[in-house]
Amino acid sequence: MKLSSKIKLLYGLGFSAQGIKDALFQLFLFFYFSQILGLSATYTGLATVIALLFDALSDPWIGTLSDRWKSTLLGRRHPFMYMSALPLGLFLYILFSPPAGLGEIGLFLWLTTFSVLVRFALTLFIVPSMSLGAELTDDYDERTTVTSYRVMFSSFIGPIILIFGLVFFFTPTAENANGLFNETAYSKFALVCGLLASTSILVSTYGTQSTIPTLPKSIESPKENGFAGLMKKVKAALQLSAYTSLVKYSMTIYTGLGVGTVLTTYFTTYYFELSEKELAGLPIAAALGGITALYVAPLMGKHLDKKKSVILSSLGLGIFFCLPFLLRLVNLFPENNNPNLLPCYLLTLWIAYTFLWVSISTTNSMMAEVVDQFESLYKKRNEGFFFSTMSFAYKCTVGLGYFVGGLLLDLIQFPTKVTDINSIDPNAIHGLGLIGGPILLVFYLVSIVFIRHYPIDKTTYLEIKNKIYS
Repeated sequence: MKLSSKIKLLYGLGFSAQGIKDALFQLFLFFYFSQILGLSATYTGLATVIALLFDALSDPWIGTLSDRWKSTLLGRRHPFMYMSALPLGLFLYILFSPPAGLGEIGLFLWLTTFSVLVRFALTLFIVPSMSLGAELTDDYDERTTVTSYRVMFSSFIGPIILIFGLVFFFTPTAENANGLFNETAYSKFALVCGLLASTSILVSTYGTQSTIPTLPKSIESPKENGFAGLMKKVKAALQLSAYTSLVKYSMTIYTGLGVGTVLTTYFTTYYFELSEKELAGLPIAAALGGITALYVAPLMGKHLDKKKSVILSSLGLGIFFCLPFLLRLVNLFPENNNPNLLPCYLLTLWIAYTFLWVSISTTNSMMAEVVDQFESLYKKRNEGFFFSTMSFAYKCTVGLGYFVGGLLLDLIQFPTKVTDINSIDPNAIHGLGLIGGPILLVFYLVSIVFIRHYPIDKTTYLEIKNKIYS
């Protein structure tokens, strides 16, 4: 079934909330609690991984609930999507507004608690909405386009908001020449981000409500909805090589992305010594990558099967994410304060983000095919279950990456509450280069090994569809 551009846009719009949350967490959260508030990197990483584990455990539960939910007015997915909007905005603001004088344990508990609540609120939207995307159409190529809209908004809106924040909130003060050290800016910016995230979810959910009558209905019996039923689904899913190859691929690549993400601000502030205004170029590169991927992903899908597209994009994102570090380590990348540094760095990031978003949109389209394969074998549709387990794997491994990132910072003896970049041990700076270059590249290359075993191509998928409709 072909979808209107309006529905695709409204569907994708909701994922702006994910982009906003991700941008806040990736660029500001770790840095704020570690460098501004003084929480140790290990404690910060541990709080992050605990929150991600709780978040991951909630995904299959929410996915299974939305699979079996029955509402005449709102269908299976939309009740949860509406439910997420207001709590997400509120918890985002509270997370970045800890009271003074908490101490290290108090900061650790605050970070852990409200990170859990933010992630759970977003799960209420993300898991049902991802499942909705698989239900909107069963066309092989159209699914890639739908997921591309989702990726575009999650990658585009967040960076725009970040640029706005860096320009208007994180301004230098008399005490801090670098605006990232302006402590009061964090809670104000989080309030704006919370309001925008909540609004995008409400508009998207209301905008896609018209599709409810055309969506598949639950075909599960009540006895399949408990823990025993869930374990039965897990066992059956693990028999599908298409499913296991996607999960293994995702776990590997997202561990690497987790390490890189949590250390982004460290790389840019301390390794490349970018100012807060230059830092605004990073979300621009990410946004351009999302826009480029909107066109590149369907194009690659037409000329290559999805497995080859993911292999190529994984190789590309690994090479270009790590290239500035690899070149710097052998003195072939522009030195800090060189006018060529920022353009070269942003160009590699633009290309890397393009490959990243192509990979994400394509693998999500592939998971929708796994859902259809499962239905062809077991006569059951479980979009929520499959996408939630994918999300589970993603969050566990990203959380692991965050924790590993914190451990690596302590391993290279990187200090907290840095007030003078020149006071940092050069060996610690060199350590950042090793992490950003050869260490992270290994994760991206290993992920390719797992996706090579994905068995579904266009011919196989047509056979699956014929089996379903027969």
